[in-house]
Amino acid sequence: MNRFRLSFLKGFFLLLLLAGPVFGQAGAPAAKHVVVVDFDEVFRTTLYGRRIIAEFQQANQALSKEFERIAEELVAEEKALRDLRGSTDPSAFKEMALAFDQKSTRLRQEQEDKRVQLKLAGDAAQSDVLQQFGPIFVQVMQEHNASILLEKKQVVLVIASADITKEAIRRIDQELGDGR
Repeated sequence: MNRFRLSFLKGFFLLLLLAGPVFGQAGAPAAKHVVVVDFDEVFRTTLYGRRIIAEFQQANQALSKEFERIAEELVAEEKALRDLRGSTDPSAFKEMALAFDQKSTRLRQEQEDKRVQLKLAGDAAQSDVLQQFGPIFVQVMQEHNASILLEKKQVVLVIASADITKEAIRRIDQELGDGR
């Protein structure tokens, strides 16, 4: 989640910079308050975040099960190959061993490629979360007359009224549901 938090914060603060003119509208009181939010809690407890986490966990479990199945097949194939060693012509065995090595290397690379694709999909989902949650954080900030939003874990001391985590979770669930 730390990688998520950092990328989320970078993108979110860019969004706040772009939303700057909204805070400076004529006739509106100058925003001067600071509010905090626990981004991890928002992600873990909103319907949207829980759906993304569950989907990622399911995909990761499916990939792990596939890897385990392939590993078991390779172990069995390697054992069968070892059993043939004594009764097979050395040059034929060498070819069989080379083919097995190439197959196992290819399968490992395919699994690694799938893990990379899963990570990229997770990164894309995080980007989507930022796009979806950002405007809601801005609305809540405006309602609190705040111009600064900080990650709660980075603050030494904060009063409860400055913590918008629960309000953000409620609003995100109300406005976005699980994001579908």
